[in-house]
Amino acid sequence: MEDNKDRIQEQRRECLCKLTKFVGAAGVATAAWPLISALGPDEKTVGESAPLDVSLAGVAAGQTIRRIWQGKLILIHHRTPEEIAAARRADGSALIAPQADSERVSAQYPQWLIVQGYCPHAGCVPNARPGGQGWICPCHGSEFDTSGRVTRGPATANLAIPDHAFHPDGLSVRIGAKEA
Repeated sequence: MEDNKDRIQEQRRECLCKLTKFVGAAGVATAAWPLISALGPDEKTVGESAPLDVSLAGVAAGQTIRRIWQGKLILIHHRTPEEIAAARRADGSALIAPQADSERVSAQYPQWLIVQGYCPHAGCVPNARPGGQGWICPCHGSEFDTSGRVTRGPATANLAIPDHAFHPDGLSVRIGAKEA
């Protein structure tokens, strides 16, 4: 009888030890979870770094739309045939940072110019010039043509072009994706 009592006591002890270990492990996991989750990026950061799909349907020729991607202003300009022609015939030797129009736009969709909306001189947001003549920086007077190339300083670089890829239908573009 005494031997049976000892065995029951031993089983209870083992059960309580296992239960204590389980509760302790659950407590440690619960306490560590906030620390582990704080080490990763938050939802806003993850969302900002993801590519941005932009619909181009309904954007009229001559119109510029603005979008924010990774905290940066992106200008998407639907160039008119006149703006495309002016950009293509620009004298490269007269440009401060020479670059062909074909290097700045997609060969398949030359009507779409996609640039970061910041003057490379001081980070100001350039305004569209009347009549589809490009952009002008309101702070220091840098001027950019219809391809986003600097034509008058103090800026010494063209408007930056973010990575982007057009969807096969040509009706939308993915900012933050490389052209295939």
